[in-house]
Amino acid sequence: MNTITLNSPAKLNLSLNLLPHRGEKGYYRVLFLNTQITLFDTVHVSKTGEKTVRINNREIDTGENIAYRAARLMIDRYNLTCGVTVNIEKRIPLRSGLGGGSSDAASVINGIDRIFELGLDDGEKLSLARKLGMDVCYCVIGGLCRIEGIGDLVQRVESGLPTLNILIATPNRRKPSTSWAYSILDEQQIGRAVEKFDRLLDGIRRQNMEQIVRNLHNDFECPVIAHYPWLETVATAMKNQGACKTLLAGSGLSIFGIYDTANAARKAAQTLESEELDCFPAETIPCALSLYPSP
Repeated sequence: MNTITLNSPAKLNLSLNLLPHRGEKGYYRVLFLNTQITLFDTVHVSKTGEKTVRINNREIDTGENIAYRAARLMIDRYNLTCGVTVNIEKRIPLRSGLGGGSSDAASVINGIDRIFELGLDDGEKLSLARKLGMDVCYCVIGGLCRIEGIGDLVQRVESGLPTLNILIATPNRRKPSTSWAYSILDEQQIGRAVEKFDRLLDGIRRQNMEQIVRNLHNDFECPVIAHYPWLETVATAMKNQGACKTLLAGSGLSIFGIYDTANAARKAAQTLESEELDCFPAETIPCALSLYPSP
């Protein structure tokens, strides 16, 4: 096998808790419940004759791109005699809180593992991911996962998440960075909703949609919306179009809404889409989609 094509799904934090004490390197310890949705980039990974890495996408700055760093890391760690070309078809908005770059890097790890027949287990993949970013740790495993530590401890949750009909609303304006989002946190206000985490897991085990929706949580939501109050207008508009729940996606600035049906989410997207707001109907997916080739 010389080329592989992988889906790189956006990640969604169903529960994002930042604990008010620091762990390794001063990072907050976390308690997340993550899943993936059917909004995805497509990543093509190919062997090349030269021991180099190329990224084919005009939107991506190769010098800073996490997918490039993932490929470079694997070539060096495993002393690969060939290089790779990575072609990324972007659909996940940049800096939107949806983990698109991390998902692309995870697909590069999984793709190189497959085409070079390295036979890496989850532990080895996580070792690579830790050198790239904490979201990569989740994305390289994928599916419904409990995330702890500083984001590097990833455990699959066996209970199946019912399909959630999602609408992602992404403003054209982007937050400065994820680091900025961490910098505006009030440590007195985070880590206060961890009891919702167990209730959310219980709702998933029971397949109780009302309990699931009621216990979604994101510690970034209040501080980020305080800096960008027009996000509250977006959330209100989504509710007016039938969303039973809205929440900030990751560290923003996307807002996601949950709808009773996929058709309701699509209709809301048609109404809300504008020059300032991109809308993406999607669904949660039950398996680790990034681990499998795209059809």
